[in-house]
Amino acid sequence: MNIKIVTIKGLGNMKKVIIILAIILFIPSISLAWDDCPYGEVDEPYPGTCGRYTDTNHDKICDHSQGAPEDRNLVVSNVIPIKQDEVHKRIYHLPEITLFLLLLYVMSRILLKKNKLRLVNHKKIWNVLLLLTFLISGILGILLIIRINTGGNFSLPFNMLFWHVDVGIAMFVICVLHIIERWNYFKNILK
Repeated sequence: MNIKIVTIKGLGNMKKVIIILAIILFIPSISLAWDDCPYGEVDEPYPGTCGRYTDTNHDKICDHSQGAPEDRNLVVSNVIPIKQDEVHKRIYHLPEITLFLLLLYVMSRILLKKNKLRLVNHKKIWNVLLLLTFLISGILGILLIIRINTGGNFSLPFNMLFWHVDVGIAMFVICVLHIIERWNYFKNILK
């Protein structure tokens, strides 16, 4: 009986979860950084002096070492001209990750309501997901900091920055779900 009361209260919070995650979906999923090279390089060609080399406009020059596209000519000699809309391509998967985790969460709540999943297992699943995303994003973040600060040229067989950000997005969404699910607990702490 106590479990049913908890799950019904938890489903009442579902509207809050959906509203907050819908707002998150509309946050722009790309943040371009221009003219912020940590080594002060200007128009630095590939591979760059640090691990932050980024070339979103495919001009073979690190974005961090050049001005914003609106401040310069996008057509570079000996490079195929690019269309303006290609500069603002989405690189990270904020909407997809958010929707996937939201659907997974709703499915686990439905299983909980139908007594196919125990409350303790529901909490374990989401706590483990939160821990894993925290560890992966944190470790990759530390490796990126070490690579940038030391100017090291080590790399892993995948794009560390991409996975750091995408796993960080997943961690943030799970964190929001975690806070909403335990809202009364946090509210009581503030009192």
